[in-house]
Amino acid sequence: MEEGPVEIEVIVQSVLSPGCPQGQFSLKVPHDISVEGVLRRVCREANVPLLPHYVLKNGKNEVLPSLETLNNLDVINGSVLHWSDEDTSAGVSDVKGWCNTWWFMCVIAFFIGATGLVAISVVKSREDDVAYSYGIVFDAGSSHTSMYIYRWNGAKLNETAVASQFGEPVTPPVAGISFFTSDPSEGRNVVKFCLDAAKDRIPQRNWKKTPVYLGATAGMRMLNEVNQTISDEILDVIRKAISVYSFITSDDYVRIITGEEEGAFSWITSNYVQGTFHVNPPSSNMLSENIDSKTTGALDMGGASAQITFIPNMTIPQGYSQPVELYGHNYTLYTHSFLCYGINEALRRYRAALVQSQNFSVEISDPCAPTGWQSNFTHDALFQAPCVGGQHAVDTFGSRIIPDDYLEEDTVFLFSGASDLRKCQSFVEDSLFNFTAQCDDSPCSFNGIFQPPVVGDFYAFSTFYYVTNFLNLTDGTMAFTLPEFHNAINNFCNKTWKQVKVIPAAKKFALPSYCFQSNFIDIILTKGYGFDTSNWNNLHFVEKVSDTKIGWSLGFMLNKSNGIPVNAPATSISTVTFVLLTVLFALFILVAVGFACHARLYKTAKAKRKYTRLAEYGSI
Repeated sequence: MEEGPVEIEVIVQSVLSPGCPQGQFSLKVPHDISVEGVLRRVCREANVPLLPHYVLKNGKNEVLPSLETLNNLDVINGSVLHWSDEDTSAGVSDVKGWCNTWWFMCVIAFFIGATGLVAISVVKSREDDVAYSYGIVFDAGSSHTSMYIYRWNGAKLNETAVASQFGEPVTPPVAGISFFTSDPSEGRNVVKFCLDAAKDRIPQRNWKKTPVYLGATAGMRMLNEVNQTISDEILDVIRKAISVYSFITSDDYVRIITGEEEGAFSWITSNYVQGTFHVNPPSSNMLSENIDSKTTGALDMGGASAQITFIPNMTIPQGYSQPVELYGHNYTLYTHSFLCYGINEALRRYRAALVQSQNFSVEISDPCAPTGWQSNFTHDALFQAPCVGGQHAVDTFGSRIIPDDYLEEDTVFLFSGASDLRKCQSFVEDSLFNFTAQCDDSPCSFNGIFQPPVVGDFYAFSTFYYVTNFLNLTDGTMAFTLPEFHNAINNFCNKTWKQVKVIPAAKKFALPSYCFQSNFIDIILTKGYGFDTSNWNNLHFVEKVSDTKIGWSLGFMLNKSNGIPVNAPATSISTVTFVLLTVLFALFILVAVGFACHARLYKTAKAKRKYTRLAEYGSI
């Protein structure tokens, strides 16, 4: 059998400075062990770390190379080696700083003081903004998509955020996502346009905590029923585009919301900014501590649907109620969404009905358009939409408008304005509303839909506001009477195209249709929803309240905030605590200065002392 390595006994005598290990150590080590290996063993025996300046010396006070073995250095059994500092001179200790207890304490005290001061300064300087949480909501409407950013203090009230709109919405200059049927990949450009802007507004440290939601409304609801495959493909493209960013997302964060959800979320927004939930929104500068507990109804009209939502004074039949829980309170709402009653689809239906009423002639007289105006509309633009020639037309109006068989699909209809207010009003009412249909539960609004009598105040926004603002009736703060509304409609609808086309308007392309739009909302508000001279003053036509745009997206964000973790600042400190910690860490630095002075005096005194020469240990 092979014999193991030869072991020898060596004695290691410490000649280190005071404060470092002292005494002698007897070690049994292999004869071929390196000098560094012996140092490691003696440090282990002394229970101290191996420091770079530690060396072993022989009896001639020569430093032994750390990588050489004992047998190559003629170290034999019983030899005495000396544990020293690398630069210790013969007979005199230089009292190294690392082995001086006072210097060690000086460094530790200074480190604690300096690190503490820097840490509390950083925490205090960032205290105001680390507490904020953010949420992003895409409102994917039928005519366009807008991105809203909401911000709230990390702490919540009864599990619900007290949020406010953060900056203006971002709206890409393209049509709504329901128009991406021929190229669903266009959804990526919408996401990039918006989320690149969101990255500039939201601090980077919040990106991984910020959820992104997209709610698609009536345009996508109709597309989903007509062609679910292409609808799903558009949403999948958007999901993948969002997932590229650092924000929080999930497949169910991007979806089509129901009309009832849209109405309920709009109601939440309306009442939140009004202060109904006993919460002062951060952006509010008009609410007092005595917040009105009466709820406010919500009237919304987009491009493809219209919603009415409020709390009635009667029992709501099943199918028309929507429960809501916010800030620890429960509410039961009446809400209904009228698909195909958004302003764009209503206008399309109106024009198709005009063609039908005039025996599908290619030259059409339009009583709601101003005299002198003319425009061409294609066969597909009028008749291929679900609200005109699809199932929605049957569900809503009882029948489709189907052109005569002899008409080619590339037929073009020439519309000419006639400025005939009375004919305009009667045709809009007869072609778009059914006020004689009976409903299972009474009372009814129109088309056989149950609706309780309207009660309390209402915010009327989106198209309701845009049209009345165009007629110079309101800027969101001014009120107007029902007769004033009718007078404004009468004055505008009697104008010629020459007079109309010079009127300043945000949407110049809509100028020929404002007579139709104003009559349409007049009919839906008065004959449809039931507003008259007795309760017209309860209507408030608004775009924003307390710098917050009224719509469903804020209500959606508030509702979703129940599931978002609180982002309270765990490291925030009060002013008193900050001052006390500042004093404490400053004292550590002063103590460090004291230790340094003491260590320097100690070194000067010890430098005068001589250690026993290494040769004296040779007989040990």
